[in-house]
Amino acid sequence: MPCPSLSELPPPLTGKTGWPWTQAVEPLPAGTWPKITIVTPSFNQAQFLEETIRSVLLQGYPNLEYMVIDGGSTDGSVDVIRRYAPWLAFWTSEPDRGQSDAINKGWQRATGDVLAYLNSDDTYLPGALRWVAETFAQNPSLGLVYGRVCVIDEQSRVLRERPVRQASLAEVLRWSPSIPQPSIFVRRTAVESVGFFNTDLHYTMDYEFSLRIGLRSEMRFIPYLLATMRDHAAAKTARDPLKHVEEGMAVAEKFFTQTLPPNLATLKQQTLAVFCLRRARVLSRLGRGAEARIAIHQALRLHTDTVIIRQAATVWAMSVLGYGIIAQLRRFKRWWLQLCMGRRT
Repeated sequence: MPCPSLSELPPPLTGKTGWPWTQAVEPLPAGTWPKITIVTPSFNQAQFLEETIRSVLLQGYPNLEYMVIDGGSTDGSVDVIRRYAPWLAFWTSEPDRGQSDAINKGWQRATGDVLAYLNSDDTYLPGALRWVAETFAQNPSLGLVYGRVCVIDEQSRVLRERPVRQASLAEVLRWSPSIPQPSIFVRRTAVESVGFFNTDLHYTMDYEFSLRIGLRSEMRFIPYLLATMRDHAAAKTARDPLKHVEEGMAVAEKFFTQTLPPNLATLKQQTLAVFCLRRARVLSRLGRGAEARIAIHQALRLHTDTVIIRQAATVWAMSVLGYGIIAQLRRFKRWWLQLCMGRRT
């Protein structure tokens, strides 16, 4: 179905202006646009959900299929969903087995040529669906595309743009750089070739899924701002950063148990070393310096190239001095560089 106009949707919340409250994308011309299916998994995030829904519906895209799969929220989310039900292909609110299960429920119903999911605290930016549709249409071999994202706070203020670039599968495997989930779109045939999300994963399902896609299909970065990802205290990765990294490491270890191309198979030690250092960094931030130093030793036993050694030294200093002091030193360094640049000019 085509996206609704701004005037057709419920009025914006009091005090809300700009995208996607009082602004919309100009409707795209009719044509043979690929059908895009978006699924929003949701659970008790009513304060963000309406903004997420509107950012999808106001894309002006002529061939959209949108679903909201709620896990049985009790915070008013269902009332929000009902207000937008006329423009949803499907919605439900019932207990599920987590985010992966909710996404799979939606994707199993999907009829789109391109599939994506957008969490209920993230948003798409204007024109996202057009850029994605045109990229897939012009490149039939692509299995997955991803783009640039901004990080926003609870009030939807932009904090920063997250660094994203074209990455090889080896780089994606090491999370350097990682692919920002809100900007991921996948061709339906690529999904059919690898299957849906692993419901045993709760933090890194998109990482594991991208690895499966990358082994079979081409993945491409497109240099457009496609989405925002919200940084807030209630986010899963903010609540449990250590579980996030540890689950990612388990995914990487399992990845190397299969038969891989030689250029990937030789990366096991380096990849696991990088994850050990990520674990050490999180432990340092949590004030668990002794455990962090054990993880650093594990990393150096696995691999000792220049990059690993340099990162290990940084994390070691963080584990001894504390994350707060390191952060202050970095702020001082930025201030000093800016001051020096000012003197030169």
